[in-house]
Amino acid sequence: MKITLADLEHIAKELSIKVSYEDLKSSKGGSCRVLEASRIIINKHLQSTDKINLLAKELGKFDLGGLEIPDNVRKRIAREAEE
Repeated sequence: MKITLADLEHIAKELSIKVSYEDLKSSKGGSCRVLEASRIIINKHLQSTDKINLLAKELGKFDLGGLEIPDNVRKRIAREAEE
């Protein structure tokens, strides 16, 4: 089963993490905290696969324990977080 941005964005929403796509020029993006809110900002000019890889990597930094996540998505997040 192919993993989509929507799959990963849904997980971020469940964790109350805002995901946005911005014109970052020379950066791919990453995660940060603004006041008490967690955010993941992704360069909107990246290819879809790079956006998926980056979002999976950044989600791997958060506690996903209480969420129902399909095995293939959970494995992808774990794999990207290790790299």
